[in-house]
Amino acid sequence: MSSEPMAAQDGERLRAREALAASVRGGFEKAGYEPVSAPALQPADIFLDMSGEDIRRRMYVFADPAGDELCLRPELTIPVCRLYLEGSGGPKKLCSVGPVYRYQQRGSAKLREFTQAGVECLDATDAEAADAEVMVLGARALAEAGLKEYDVAMGDLALFDALVDALDLPPGWRSRLKRHFWRPDYFRELLDRLAKGDAAEEAGDRQALISAIAGLDDAQAKDVIEDVLKLAGIAPVGGRTVEEVAERLIEQAELTSSSVPKAAAELISDFLAVSGTPQEGIARVRKLAEGAGVSIEPAIARFERRLDLSAKAGFDLSRAHFATGFGRNMAYYTGFVFEFRVPALEQDSMICGGGRYDGLLSALGAEKPVPAVGCAVGIERLLAAIAREQGQ
Repeated sequence: MSSEPMAAQDGERLRAREALAASVRGGFEKAGYEPVSAPALQPADIFLDMSGEDIRRRMYVFADPAGDELCLRPELTIPVCRLYLEGSGGPKKLCSVGPVYRYQQRGSAKLREFTQAGVECLDATDAEAADAEVMVLGARALAEAGLKEYDVAMGDLALFDALVDALDLPPGWRSRLKRHFWRPDYFRELLDRLAKGDAAEEAGDRQALISAIAGLDDAQAKDVIEDVLKLAGIAPVGGRTVEEVAERLIEQAELTSSSVPKAAAELISDFLAVSGTPQEGIARVRKLAEGAGVSIEPAIARFERRLDLSAKAGFDLSRAHFATGFGRNMAYYTGFVFEFRVPALEQDSMICGGGRYDGLLSALGAEKPVPAVGCAVGIERLLAAIAREQGQ
């Protein structure tokens, strides 16, 4: 094929992408979301701290001539939230469109630069209404683009947090389980160790260090461990940071100093096995909680109200699959989460995703907590899904 037809095809794809991105943004603006534009260059540390492992390992990170560590934005939520904090605050509905950047291994079919179109609903007083509004906006964007067939995955981290708070668990384990919920493999390892009370005997100085930090809070224990490792000249191994080594030793100290009722660990496992339609799933959650004699009814009621508001706004709940173990792969999510998927696209099946992230603005420097929820549409993936439906 000559270069001219290839250039024509590239130009056609570019025009189609830009037209779709503009259309999606136009839909967001009609819904009352103000368009904003965030810089492509961002401070790297914020994303390294707040993003999921998948994004962290695929970020483009570099130092500028002054020695500041920067990155090309790997997503839009954090940049838009930083813009919000530069303004006057208060309730805001913001939308943005632009390229984001993530490293891909050689030979991967995934793009290194792709386009997202997103919304962020910030400081809204009615959390469930805002959640429903954002999810409905995502569904509307797909429908208006012409996509007919997709599935919806749905979860709610607030249900898990409420369950953990209601159980008789060592305080350190409560925060630890919540903190690592979005890391499925590591979380399952934590849960398995919690259920077994697995604090295998460690030899020599390691066991002495574990005994020394037993009973300290996490901050104190990390200070002690980091000081010991640095004084001893011990470098982390296996790619682990000093903080990660400290985290593991603190877990072992927690196991040696605390016992956990077997019934509590089993209830968490049973809870995480719940899967089905949203209505079936939340009914099963209520039955498990009532059977165990624990109350998480306020969190259940909020979930049910969110479903009701979504359905009244025209959202088709028959497309949705709810799983208590679904949490997305981002560290900053704190509550309701969702993804719109086209399974036929395989590794690119997630077309739109989002959720509630009430702790992010405080982590970015907000003087008070700012409730927040948002979502982003992957424009190139949406184009591919539409083309597949149309047989192109």
